[in-house]
Amino acid sequence: MSASSDVPVTTRRHLTVLLSGLAVNPCAEPKVLVRLAAADIDRTKLARRRDLPAQAAVILAGDEDADLRSELAAHPRLPAEAQRVLARDVDPRVRGRLAEGAEYFTTVGVHGLDVPEPLSPEVYEVLARDPEPKVRRALALNRNLPDTLRARMLDDGDARTAAIAATEWNPAPAARIGALLARATDTFARELLLLRLDGPLPPEAARVLLAEIDSAEDPARHVGLLRRIAAAADLDAARDHRPGADLTDRFLTDPRLRAAVAANPTLTVQHVMALAHDPDNEVRAAVVARLDLDPVLRESVSVAYDDRSGGNAVEWLLDEELSASDQVAFARSRHQVFRKTLAMRTDLCEEAVGILAGDESFAVRLFVCERQPDAPGWLLARVAADWKSYSRWDMLAHKNFPADAATALARSDDPRDRVVAAAHPGLPWETIEALLADDTDHVRTRAATNPSVPSHRLMTLLTSDDPAVLAGAAANRTLPVVTMYQVLDQAGL
Repeated sequence: MSASSDVPVTTRRHLTVLLSGLAVNPCAEPKVLVRLAAADIDRTKLARRRDLPAQAAVILAGDEDADLRSELAAHPRLPAEAQRVLARDVDPRVRGRLAEGAEYFTTVGVHGLDVPEPLSPEVYEVLARDPEPKVRRALALNRNLPDTLRARMLDDGDARTAAIAATEWNPAPAARIGALLARATDTFARELLLLRLDGPLPPEAARVLLAEIDSAEDPARHVGLLRRIAAAADLDAARDHRPGADLTDRFLTDPRLRAAVAANPTLTVQHVMALAHDPDNEVRAAVVARLDLDPVLRESVSVAYDDRSGGNAVEWLLDEELSASDQVAFARSRHQVFRKTLAMRTDLCEEAVGILAGDESFAVRLFVCERQPDAPGWLLARVAADWKSYSRWDMLAHKNFPADAATALARSDDPRDRVVAAAHPGLPWETIEALLADDTDHVRTRAATNPSVPSHRLMTLLTSDDPAVLAGAAANRTLPVVTMYQVLDQAGL
């Protein structure tokens, strides 16, 4: 780039805003990010970047700002060098965030839960010996905690740490259910543990739990646990025909438990067939969702579904290997729960996506927009026009979102519409210019990040006196790399 493209910086505030914009620029090189790690700016967003270089992470890990270190500790792809530093941080809050390995929910792009990578073995060991119980409790929540270390934590001196280690074992070994239940004594913890068992609940353990519930002062408070027992107990092994020993009969005679036992994978075929015609809609829904159910029987059962409910998904369908013909069959199922669950998958054939895109259920169409890499543009535009939740941003960034729909949103009277549309690369230049003069700061910032801003105009935006425009221009993915280094040089980084 010629000298005429140099970025004139006249104030320290101007330079600070530029550096903050560079910190979130998606095309900033690793060397740029490393130099920014030492900048005198708010580097919180820099610490959140998924492409954060190891050298930059180590610099941030040694920063005096505990809030910044805490943000870095929650990074799902943290380099081992930075892990080792943060595992010995003076602030237990930082060590706790590192230990937990919290999951992040995302929509279009990554699809679903973003599960952090495991920490290094030595870091797990350091955190397991942490003197602060809150840190060890956080570690017990870590999905990636090695089983050998989790087993040791069952004997932790802090009772709550031991209980969390038991209930967060996923999947929990059924062979050790007695020891796990002994540590998870409250009702909710036991429900959670039974939900995660790697096999059926042994009938002996089921009877022990039932006896405790029967002898409780208020058995009605344990209905949730009863349902989990009914869904998890090994009913085949329990049929020894001793008086009162048949768990199936006990569960089926309790109206509160019929739906739970209908979902139990060890229930006999005869009972399943009978429950398929149960007058209770919830019971029939549980039968329909069984993996082992005959497809013809499944389609013959009538179930009413709540289109607004987000919780009813068929977990096994998310992981089951499906041929293209299987996908199409589920996409045409009479049962909304199968169509909605199928829409959550990201490996669907074109025909299945097309069928689901025209589904009568809004919930199904919404998941197509949120999860499908090939969601049709017309559907994205239709849903985004009225949908105000967080995933709307991702829909507009979808490669198939039509430019004319983005332009219409950019001209809306609602600033929430304009801000999500302002960065769409298909906007006409006159629309982008109008957004750069918008009354709302966030709209101007987003417009300045638009990749369709001509290079000569982008250079003028870098000299703007408007901090909102200036920050957006520095974050623009088309910003020349040489310009990024000019800004860093002027900042003395």
